[in-house]
Amino acid sequence: MSTQKPVRNNKAVLSWGAFDWASSPVPTLHATFIFSVYFATTVMPDGGSAAWAWLTAAASLMVAIAAPFLGKIADRRGASKTLLAIVTIGGVVATGLLWLIKPDPSFAILAILLSFISIFMMEISFVFYNALLPGIARPQEYGRVSGMAWGFGYAGAIVALAIVLALFVMPENPPFGLDKAAAEHIRITMVFAALWFAVFALPLFLFVPKPAPVKTSGRFWDELKISLRTAATIPGMVRFLIARMLFTDGLITLFAFGGIYAAKIFGFTQTMVLIFGILLNITAGLGAAISGWADDKFGSIWVIRISLVALIILGSAAIIAPNEMIFWIAGALLGIFIGPLQSSSRVFVARRAPEDQRASLFGLMMLSGKATSFVGPLCYGLLVTLFATERAGMAVVIVLLIAGLWLMPRKT
Repeated sequence: MSTQKPVRNNKAVLSWGAFDWASSPVPTLHATFIFSVYFATTVMPDGGSAAWAWLTAAASLMVAIAAPFLGKIADRRGASKTLLAIVTIGGVVATGLLWLIKPDPSFAILAILLSFISIFMMEISFVFYNALLPGIARPQEYGRVSGMAWGFGYAGAIVALAIVLALFVMPENPPFGLDKAAAEHIRITMVFAALWFAVFALPLFLFVPKPAPVKTSGRFWDELKISLRTAATIPGMVRFLIARMLFTDGLITLFAFGGIYAAKIFGFTQTMVLIFGILLNITAGLGAAISGWADDKFGSIWVIRISLVALIILGSAAIIAPNEMIFWIAGALLGIFIGPLQSSSRVFVARRAPEDQRASLFGLMMLSGKATSFVGPLCYGLLVTLFATERAGMAVVIVLLIAGLWLMPRKT
């Protein structure tokens, strides 16, 4: 068993949190507010929403399959930082190459392939990133450190959204001779996101300690079974993982189709979608910051359950909103509870995972968040096709959140 102790210095903590700042603009600009909308409305206007649903579902399923195995490898070899570096490079390259996607249906297949790689790399990175948390903070600090990092992530997304909005999207004549007719002002945002990720991820690899390998003599499959049995012995862990499987499916669907929903239902332009994204990330960042204090004081389960109740109420209001103003209000308030839900989920596992099973249990946590994550996007696509409205598709988010709330452990 590893005897690694947390490194109690601000440089390590801030460098770890900087990875959230570095990585958050990629899914924000790619999968939620810019490229997904560009793909569904311009690259593939006919059937783009359904194609994006299948893409998101396939990437999530691949993460579900790979996460437990890669988490176990990371534990055995102390390779969380090494594997994080590999997937970071993969995410940077795939995201940057989306610059090649021109506003023409002939580029749809390449867009799907590169987006699949980008989404997979970004999602799987959190198996290794989360596993580094116990090495830089004490258990009683997990909530505050995790909440700080989520806050950094939302702040990074806000700054990145504001920059691309002011620099590329809004100007009549964007810089660098970008051709709006060829959607270069939109495509360049993927290069921007990739470079942002590459630059700001560096502090983690320089200043966060590498975890020690876990000495084992068993076979890989036997050790994986041990991880499963370990999870079963931790009070509330299995119930939490099943609940997280459901409510994370709802969040995945919300993130994947939020921008598309606003564009299709309320006619949001790309500029409006970005402004809405900035507002949503501001409220989510505030929520994540508050959640760190609340988690350390009241416990992860309390924070998660309150967040789910609020998301169900506000999400329902956004779906049935009769006008744009109500949608803006409900959507902005929605963000306050997204950050706490994500941050406290990470803390729940970090506080309970044995030292020699950290990456493995975070791999199981990722599995729980991805094992059925194709369900939300698939149901979204089917309901939109059946009822010919994005409102019907988004209703699946509420169903998944309610199911997750019902299954959450009752005790902290």
